Amino acid sequence: MKQTNKIGHVCCSLLSAACVVTSLVTSLSSCGGGTAGTGAAPIPTVTRYFFVAPKVGTQLTYSEQIVDNSSNQINLTYTETVVPTSQSGNYAVTENDPNNNSVTVNGTSYAVTPLTVTLNNSGQVLTTLNNNNQVTCTYAPFGLGPTYPLTVGANWTNNYTETCGTNAAVSFAETGTVLDLESITVPAGTFSALKLQNTLVYTDANGTVHNKVFLSWRDAATGIMVKREVSDLISGTPVTNGYPILITYQLQTGTP
Repeated sequence: MKQTNKIGHVCCSLLSAACVVTSLVTSLSSCGGGTAGTGAAPIPTVTRYFFVAPKVGTQLTYSEQIVDNSSNQINLTYTETVVPTSQSGNYAVTENDPNNNSVTVNGTSYAVTPLTVTLNNSGQVLTTLNNNNQVTCTYAPFGLGPTYPLTVGANWTNNYTETCGTNAAVSFAETGTVLDLESITVPAGTFSALKLQNTLVYTDANGTVHNKVFLSWRDAATGIMVKREVSDLISGTPVTNGYPILITYQLQTGTP
């Protein structure tokens, strides 16, 4: 029996609370310095999104739909809760299924692994603690996701390592883009959301090469994740039956 977990791909939606600030992009006159005169082109505006950590006690519930490499569909739910932390400038989130549900398909057992996740002031993962076996994973300099502030059209790159317990470090290469601002409807409601796409490439301990594509929607007013789709194209060492190739997360309940 194999149990999947989310240590290597923490989906924490609370990892991205943000406030929206509109700033003016100033322009100088061609004479080199003063304000633009009569007839000058309008000064463009750029909407910038700044990260703000969610408050302690914030709680959101998500559905997690998994499609494995045998085309089976597995449905789980989990809750994220912001908890106190003594680490200045960072915050912490617990992720678990209060009902402790487990689904077994073709000999593979799927369940939500209880985690405690520490994040920085851009919502990027610093550590995850598996609350079942007490194994800690450390991300250097930090894990998945862009560094704030963000604007539509912005690009980012992020190279980092993940070290879990005594295992060898795994290297990750991420590239991403803020695609657009659009309306999206999920069970929790309709949101004006930033749409982001990022790709993560790495080789796991079994020699399998992963090329994961993340398509995410974050509430524009708060940065809370309202939906995410994760697809995984693999090569190299083949994986066994029961490997997730597409995972979709959606906000079910809670107020961002």
